[in-house]
This record gives sequence, structure tokens and C-alpha cells, in this order.
Amino acid sequence: MTLYINGVNLLPSTGEFTYDTISYQGRRIAEPAMLGINTYYSGGPPGSTLTDLKESIAQLQAAFPVPPATNACTTVAIVCAWFASASAGTDQAAETAATCRIYPATTYIDGDFQKWNGSGWSADNWQCSSLTQSSAGLIPIWQNAAGSFNYGGTPSDQSLYRCIQYLKGLGLRVVFYPFILVDSPGKPWRGQITYDPTFTNPDVSSATMAAIRSFLGTAVRSQFTQVPANLTVSYSGSPTDFTYRRMILHYANLCAMAGGVDLFLIGSELRGLETVRGPAWTAAGSGSPPSWDYPFLYDSSYGLLELSDEVRAIFDAAGLTKDTTGLHNLVSYAADWSSWMGWQHNGSNPPPPYTGQWPHLDQLWSHTNIDLVCFDNYLPLSDWTTGSGGLDVLNWAQPAPSSWPPSSGALSGLGLSGTPTIYSKPYLKANIEGGEKFNWYYADSNNLGRGRDPNGTDLQVSVPEGDRLTQTRHPFYPQQEILGNKQLRWWWNNQHYALYDTGSGEVPQGSATGWVPQSKSIVFTEYGFPSNDKCTNQPNVFFSAGSVESGTAFWSIWEPADGGPDAFLPKPDQNLQLLALEAFYEYWFVDGNNAAAGGVEMIQPAFCSVWNWDARPFPVFPNLFQIWGDVSNWQAGNWLNGKGPFIALPVADPPPGVPVPVGNFPSLPGLTWSVHKRPSFSTRVTSHTSGREVRVPLYAVTLYEFELTIEGLDSEGAFPGLGVKSMQSLWDLYVLCQGQFNTFLYTDPADNALTGAVLGTGNGTQTVFTFQRPIVSTYEPVSWVTAVNHVYLNGVNQTSGWAWATPNTLTFATAPGSGVLVLADFDYAFNCRFLDDQEDFEEFMNGLWRVQSLKFRSVKP
Repeated sequence: MTLYINGVNLLPSTGEFTYDTISYQGRRIAEPAMLGINTYYSGGPPGSTLTDLKESIAQLQAAFPVPPATNACTTVAIVCAWFASASAGTDQAAETAATCRIYPATTYIDGDFQKWNGSGWSADNWQCSSLTQSSAGLIPIWQNAAGSFNYGGTPSDQSLYRCIQYLKGLGLRVVFYPFILVDSPGKPWRGQITYDPTFTNPDVSSATMAAIRSFLGTAVRSQFTQVPANLTVSYSGSPTDFTYRRMILHYANLCAMAGGVDLFLIGSELRGLETVRGPAWTAAGSGSPPSWDYPFLYDSSYGLLELSDEVRAIFDAAGLTKDTTGLHNLVSYAADWSSWMGWQHNGSNPPPPYTGQWPHLDQLWSHTNIDLVCFDNYLPLSDWTTGSGGLDVLNWAQPAPSSWPPSSGALSGLGLSGTPTIYSKPYLKANIEGGEKFNWYYADSNNLGRGRDPNGTDLQVSVPEGDRLTQTRHPFYPQQEILGNKQLRWWWNNQHYALYDTGSGEVPQGSATGWVPQSKSIVFTEYGFPSNDKCTNQPNVFFSAGSVESGTAFWSIWEPADGGPDAFLPKPDQNLQLLALEAFYEYWFVDGNNAAAGGVEMIQPAFCSVWNWDARPFPVFPNLFQIWGDVSNWQAGNWLNGKGPFIALPVADPPPGVPVPVGNFPSLPGLTWSVHKRPSFSTRVTSHTSGREVRVPLYAVTLYEFELTIEGLDSEGAFPGLGVKSMQSLWDLYVLCQGQFNTFLYTDPADNALTGAVLGTGNGTQTVFTFQRPIVSTYEPVSWVTAVNHVYLNGVNQTSGWAWATPNTLTFATAPGSGVLVLADFDYAFNCRFLDDQEDFEEFMNGLWRVQSLKFRSVKP
């Protein structure tokens, strides 16, 4: 099926002339010659008119043709980055509002640029808000010891001007998306910028107001002058005034000079700043509708609300009046998915220590000059574990809840038919207005990063903890819809109240906020999925080498990679990424789930944009690893370039559960045989010319190969000491297995039972343990448990409260306490398959047979 999208967010957000329609070349101060910097696709010949941007947009429109094609992409959001850092230059300091600076930068400080003027190269400058690459006081972009830059430079004003006009000339809607990249070694997320990242100082104080004002700065629109002759905007304030308002007002003027855009964002995902409270904050707020003191949002002189007024005035002065019918010249702010409905202040200061949720953005959403309710929608569409798939498999066919909040017994029902699989589009759709963050929630569910699978598969996965590890799902209660971040329909149709506890539980308090139901449309300014295993479990995380924010979705698999025994990369899965995008689009814009009232659509599709499409065209990106430092992120990342839109229909998962062996290796009494037992591993070895080797282990656990030489098998029942028709017993197992296809259980006479075996040590939360056997100094999981005789906690026999499941897991109803030793007496076998699809049974005497080499090996269940 063809993938449908409405719009895309255009990356990389950096690159001095990456977004330009004119060819440029540049030379950094230490480089000997000019090099092409935005014509990599065409090979960079002198005078090339095919810039990377033009080729990338051509590829986009070939994949998603312009209207009236039904799979049209109609919107491009230009993502443009300034940087955040602090004078201390550390990750921690970069997240502190009082010291954080917001500034444009270039990797060509004191370098040179030339542009193609139609007949030759002419000198030009990188320009941004009165700054060029030669300006004093520029803050350099961080470089590692090898000289590689953390990021590319801020796009030059000229390139953005021409990009806006080029996209509009193609009939596309344009969103302008100012973006913040934190330029420090760990590349933390902009949402981490806050008053005090250590959370040791209370935020309800006059100091918080001062810190927020320092971050915002005092730039006003009268300090900016549009300069059409140079395609830039000059700034009359201090050249080193590196603050947030300067960035936003600069780009509002640049967009106005370029003839306007359809939607201008005054920021995005600044959650740590949104939720900082000023000295006047109280649980009840002030006035009616109530107003809470969040200075980043509502500082009467400098906050986002006032900043939206300034942007509106810039557009109006240019004749770019608001058009809510044709959807032009609109203004908004894009919240994070985790905070768009409100924020929970647990143990709120000042006392009493209220806990609950405050709709902190409602005053902004209801403001006259905020035209749309925008947020970046990275809400989960699955809760699929390793192994059997977990609770969603067990509740696949159970009736879906018919009312809200659902009862504890009904909250997990999905009401689906067919084979349970994460590749089911109805399953993904069922979790858009259902499942986690709609019908139920996990109270604690950190992603611990890569580790050994707690479900006993011996894979390396992104391991969850807490409720998500045990799949302990909690229900919501009446009047608590505002806690469910997927409750878009309720949010749009209803008034909102602060929800907090004054002694009788968390319930709505006070008077309604200023939000008028059904007054403005909701827009998903970002949505999307990385192209890696189980990406729909946690779409908000992404793999980015070198970033402290790097990760993959809960339960997602990591695969061995070159680079050493601890080198792993996320397991790619482009099909799930694209299937999820189809499910999301169809649910909201094809299946009739959108709503409208008074001419206002609940979800406005025109600006809903997938993250991301790159201005660096495929395949030069991601192939030119020597040019760009982020190419290794492409395979498992959110990029659409080179990954669609046409995909083969996904193959359904096999039925849930562990495939059961078809039988047991027969007992063959009286026979003597030769037995070989070989531990097996697989190692990828790469040799270098220096003689150095790089070795990568490909097996997580030992596999065993067995070889038996059987000298006598009875086919006639004439030799009682050899067992009754023992040849047929072995023959029957081989036929049942269909050679290599099915598995069987082999009980090794010398390796089949343990007494008092240690399975692990409790930590108070872990309920599932893997049966394992000691070698000498190491342990390894047993292949298949056949009987459990006793289970002990600190040596005390437990007659109840536990259950074991094939192939090799023990589950407790209540997690053993911290430090409690878990032991067991149990029997086990090796789950094996034959190594050949043909076996030689030789009759060497009438009724007597032999097999000179019967080979089989253990396999992972």
C-alpha cells in the first residue's frame, strides 16, 4: 500500500547553505581550497543548478505527488537551528536557564564562501541577524579531539529566504520551525533546559523569574530591520545579545520579508522552561478563569504569550494578516507530547504539598494570537514485549472497553481478531485512542537502555523497569481525563480544571481555565517513528550516537555490530515504521475519526507533519560518512528518505508462544554408542593489515552440537535387550521433525538435573527469573525445563506463589525482596534440531540397524 502523509519536517536544521537553491562553495580557515557544500548529489560541478535541496524536494514530490494525487504531501516545515550553551560549557550548565545562551553559529568562522552567480563564482557571506562568519564574538560550535563538529552551522538567512520562496513556488504550504540544539558534548534535549536541573532549589521564587527573563532576553521588534537587498535582517541590539526573543523576532521578520509562511512556530518542546513557576504561583491560581504564574509562558513583558503578539504585529505590518480559513500567516507554539495537556507538580511548593496536574498551557492555547493547539505527537501505539508479546497478546480478542474509565478487568481489552502481531494495522490503530495513556498508565517505567532480556530470550534489548517490566497497568478514575495524554477528543470538547488533591483524592478544583471547547484545531507539528524494532512501543526515543538522549523503544532488540564484543546497533525495521505511519494517517484522516464543530476541525490535517525528510538527498545521505557525522543514525532513525513509501505487505508473526518440540529423543535401552558433545560459538573476525583483529561474538549463549554413533537398533522386536522396535522409535522422531524443521527434547544422561541451583537475587521489583545452570565460574540458561521440584527463597521452600513456564522461566506472584536468594531443584533437557534433512539408517543384519553419525544441535526456543 502507498504510504500517506500530509507534510514533513525538513532537516537537518543545520548547514550554512544546505537549504539553498543556489550553489555555494566554502573554505574553512584551515582548509586549502574552496569545496562545494550544497551540491553533493550532482557531484558539485562549477555552476551546477541542481542543489541538494532541489533534488531532495524533487524526490519528496515523486514519492508523494502534489495534489490532486491522493497521497500528496502538501506541507514542508523548515526546521532551523540556533544553539544553546552556557559559559561553563558543560551538559549541566547548558540546561540552566539563567546561564544558557541562544545563538546562531557557523563552522566557517573566519572562513570564506562563494556563490554561483550564473556565469561564475562571487564572494558572499554567511549572514544571520547582523552577524557574518567574520563577526567578533561568535560562539564556536563544539569540536571533539579529532576536530569533528558537534553540528553543522545555522542556515544562512539568504538560504532560508530562497528556500521559503522556492517551496511556495511549488505550491507547498510552508511552516517555519525555529529549533534549539544544545551544543555540549552530550547533546541533551532542549526540553531539559530549566531553572535548576538538579531540582535542589524550589522554583516558586523571584529567582526563577530572573532566570527566565535572562533566558528570554529583552529584544523587541523595533530593534529589527528587514534588509531585502541582502536577504537578511539586521539587529540594533548588542551583537552578543544571545537570547531567545532575538531568535524568534529575527525569523519572524525574515519570514515576513520572504512573503510570509502559512504557520510560524515561536518554539517547541521547551518543557523544562514551560513548567518553571514564578513567585506568584499557587495551587488555585488567581482570577477567573484562573491564571498560574509560569513566567516563560506569561511574563507580561517577555514571555511566549507576549512574544506571539510581537510576531503577529510583524506579520500584520507586512500585510500578512491572519487567515484561519485558507490557513495562512498563522502563529503557534508546539508543546511536547508529555506536557501539552498539563504538568504534574508532585509535592508542589509552596505548601501545602499538593500533587496533581495543572493545565499550564491553557492560557496560551486560549490566547488570541495563538491560532492552533500544536504539539509533537510521539505517543505509543503498542506495548509489545519480547517472547510471547505480553498482555496485549493475552487480551487481543477480549472486548475493548465500552465506557471510560474502564473497569480494572476490562481496561486491557483490544477487541481484535486474527493472529496477534505487532504488524497488525488494526492493533496500532486501536492504541491511538486506547491502551496506554488512554485507558491505563504505568506509574513508573524507565528505559534502562541495552541489557540482557529479562524475559529469558538471551537477546540484548532496551530493558524497562518498574511497572512496565511487570506490565502492571493502573486504571484512571472518573474526572481524571486530563491525566491521559491521548485524551485528545475529551480535551477538545470540554472545559479544563486543575486536578489536585486537597484530602479527598485527585479531583478537578476551582473554576475552569480559559480554554473554550472546540475553539481551535489541534495540529501534530511532529509525529513519526524510528525505523527500528518495536519502534511503536516508544516513538519519542531515537538512536543518535554520542547523544545522552540516544535510545530505542522499550523491549526493542539490539544486534551485534563491528567494533568489539560490546558493540551493538538497533535492529532495523522499516516496515513497522511505515506501517505505523499509515495507521496513524488512516485513523485520523481516512477512517472518519476526526471531528468538527462550528467549522473548526478537531485535528487540522494541513500542518500535521512527519519527522522527518532530509534536505540532503538520498543516497548521498547517508552514504557520505566522511562529510556528515549523523549518517550512522539513518538506518534506525526517523528519516523517510530512501525508506518508502512503497513497501511489501508485512509477513505476520507466527502464533504467539514458544513453539513446542514435537517429541523426546527415545530411550534406547541396551545400546552402546559413542557420544560427542561440542560447545559452539560464532565469532566474526576481521583482520587488519597491521595484524590487529576485531572480534564480534554473534551468539549470546552457548549452543551445543551432539553426534551419536548408534551400533544397534531393533526393527523386528526380536532383540528384547535393545528395546521394542527401537529403530522405529528413532525413525518416527526424525519424520515428526521433518529433518531440520521441527525440534525435539534431548535428555543428556550426564547433564539433566540440578539441586539448589541459584537463579538470581531479588531486587524488590523483578518477578521473572531464568532457570540457569552453573559451569564453574559462569552460568548459562538451560534450554528447556521439564520439571520443577522445589523453589526456595533464602533456602526456605516455597509451596505456592510461583509458576514456571516453558522453555525456562520462573515467575513469582510477588517480587522477591532485595537481596533474597532465589534457588530451585529442577530437571531439564536440550531443545534440539537435526542437522541434516537426510539420515542414513543402515540394516547390517536382518532386523538390526545402525546409524553411524546422527547429528543434532541445541537451538534457542
